[in-house]
Amino acid sequence: MVKTKKKAASVKNTKVNKVTVDTPAADVETPAEAPVADGSQLTIADLQALASVIDIAVRRGTFGAGEVTEVGAIFDKLSSFLAVIAAQKEAADKAAGASMSEGGA
Repeated sequence: MVKTKKKAASVKNTKVNKVTVDTPAADVETPAEAPVADGSQLTIADLQALASVIDIAVRRGTFGAGEVTEVGAIFDKLSSFLAVIAAQKEAADKAAGASMSEGGA
């Protein structure tokens, strides 16, 4: 009788991380700076403060020459984001003001 060796199948243990993201419905408005009980979210005011901190740190020479480019790129992205948010808020305020004046007339 001839014995044959069976090669055991190689089984890799893989971990699958499942991420669930809850997104609000399209018709539900969410405030830009909703209060958060656990403090785990950033507000627009936090981002503005961060931009200020970056600006001050660069002016004071906190970063080395090789780091300033990367820090500046992040600062530019943050500043652009804040400008878009400010423009959206201004447009929303104008629309709210226009709808209030039309409703009162």
